[in-house]
Amino acid sequence: MVEVRFASVEGVEAGIKCTLDSVVKYTDEAGLCSFFGISQGAHSYSVEAPAGWKFDYGYDYFNSPLSESGITVIEWVPYPDIPFPESEPWMMKFGFKEISISIPTTLTISAPATVEPEETFYITGILYETNTGIPITNQIIDLSYNGVTLGSAMTGIDGDYLIQAFIPTVGTYTLKATYAGTTTLAASEATSRVSTGGISLAPIAAIALIAYAVLRK
Repeated sequence: MVEVRFASVEGVEAGIKCTLDSVVKYTDEAGLCSFFGISQGAHSYSVEAPAGWKFDYGYDYFNSPLSESGITVIEWVPYPDIPFPESEPWMMKFGFKEISISIPTTLTISAPATVEPEETFYITGILYETNTGIPITNQIIDLSYNGVTLGSAMTGIDGDYLIQAFIPTVGTYTLKATYAGTTTLAASEATSRVSTGGISLAPIAAIALIAYAVLRK
């Protein structure tokens, strides 16, 4: 019978949930947790980090890799026929890393509803923190239409961006602005529609009004 010792060797220390054969214990301030009177052979285990942390890596007494949960086999690896020494703890060492909390972002996009094919137009928008409204500067925004790349723009001091674009063919397209995010800022995107070569109803309405006025004379 031996001691099985869970040890946190990197990251969070206290409060790690350690389970061995369905028995649950938690690591102390030194990152240690022990189970006593454990038999030789195979045992199920798992580790669960407290909120804000996640499993990174693990390894056993003989440096064999351990996952977040699985089976650990207590045996004297160099001499399989000899039991693991009861005077030593069966060490299971784990590393954890802190979870990065991303700040949610909002990205807007604005463009003309109708342009002519190959006509130059401008796409604009703003990137800002969703919860605070604070503009996010010096970030790259990628622009495309129906999956075709238009280019990229950098956000300015007010979180705004602007890119000059044109679409060579007739049709109705979806413009997309994409922000890839960073380790601390969440990704976001925005879309808009634009038609090229469309017929504007405004001139037609104006002609109809003039014709009506002439007929009344």
